[in-house]
Amino acid sequence: MNPTSSEHGVFDWDDELVNQYYELIHPTFPLLPESKSNLQSRLAEAPASMRDAFLEALYSTVRSSPASRARGVSTSNARRASDLIISAQFESPTTRSHRDNLIYLQTLILMGLEADNHGPDSSPPRAAWLGAAVGLVYNMKLHSNRLPREKLQTGDPDSDEKLGRRAWWVLVVLDRWHAISTSSPLFIPDSSVALLVEDQNVLGVALYHITRLSCIMGHLAESLTAADGEISTAYTSRLLRGELERFRETVEPLWAQKGSLGLVELAYYHVKLLSLRHASRTDPIQLLGPAIRITDILSSAQNPTTPLSHHFAALALGALLDLADFEETKKDACAGIEKLIDALEKRWTTPERDEDGWDKAIKELIERRRQPRYGAGGGGGSDVPRGHGSLQHLAELAVGERSPTAPTSGTNYPTLPHLDMARLQRHGYLGSLVL
Repeated sequence: MNPTSSEHGVFDWDDELVNQYYELIHPTFPLLPESKSNLQSRLAEAPASMRDAFLEALYSTVRSSPASRARGVSTSNARRASDLIISAQFESPTTRSHRDNLIYLQTLILMGLEADNHGPDSSPPRAAWLGAAVGLVYNMKLHSNRLPREKLQTGDPDSDEKLGRRAWWVLVVLDRWHAISTSSPLFIPDSSVALLVEDQNVLGVALYHITRLSCIMGHLAESLTAADGEISTAYTSRLLRGELERFRETVEPLWAQKGSLGLVELAYYHVKLLSLRHASRTDPIQLLGPAIRITDILSSAQNPTTPLSHHFAALALGALLDLADFEETKKDACAGIEKLIDALEKRWTTPERDEDGWDKAIKELIERRRQPRYGAGGGGGSDVPRGHGSLQHLAELAVGERSPTAPTSGTNYPTLPHLDMARLQRHGYLGSLVL
């Protein structure tokens, strides 16, 4: 780290980790200033406790990404950031400047991203950070931000107003992805969400269209968590398919362009697969197309790892594992599983990996899906030989390509219920990984 001085003292600035934020996170969620020097000058003016909490959150979020070049995935920064954030909570938001509150908000959102990267066992959970961020957003009145449209089109992209606008929309997106992936109620209701055409100038093309898709996805999340149960998920799913088609018509010509718009195509097929999976009756062939398309994009060398990659992989993998039970889709589903697992293996850029994160959850899911076909051995233990626990090996076992205890002809083995929609609707596609 390089020490950086300011009138508030000297603070550690890790240029490599900051650069990795702009490479790995900012193209998807442009939460921070576009200019690295602008970020540095803002932090130099912030109180030391706020600055330290922000930097610890930023560095730990970058390190938690599978694509990070930092050595290993350490939780030490996240723990220290949590301690510093807790201390800052005792300060009244009304006594902090708007700019300091903005830094605090960015810190909370970064911690939500960090918790999501770590997997189901993250503590505190992602919802704790997102909920705290939503509370601060409401206190700052960013939900009622009504910038004149001409200000959204021109001026400094790193003004306080535009940074606040970006933070608000990043939080709206994260809230909806959290809700649908865990089948949890939204923190931010649709009544507080109003996306303007001019917001594209503030958010950028990719996040603008991701936000549009996330708002569509939020409708489905609301129907899944309705307390009175009167909202028909199947009816909502049909309506969403109409919204999705209108969305596709406006952005499909842009998908041929390289860069961040590949993420928009991924998100489109993700939401499409969700709407199909939550329909009361869906032909397996209909599910196969979006699941395979997600797999193809994730396995492409041109597709970078993003903060949403594990969401895409989890939903596609769950669908493909179900489709492997159907004769008409088994061949393509099995090929898709192997391709997807290979893509997940290759996304790690360092030998160290987070074996307690999503990779572990995916391994355990594949192992559970394998056992009903081939049995778990005496006493319920796994029959996978030591040293053969890679995702690729487990994928091959799950789809029946090879197994140390393959069944003999004529032996009947139980299978999981086909297309278990109830579990997905009750727990979400990430929550279902750990059941």
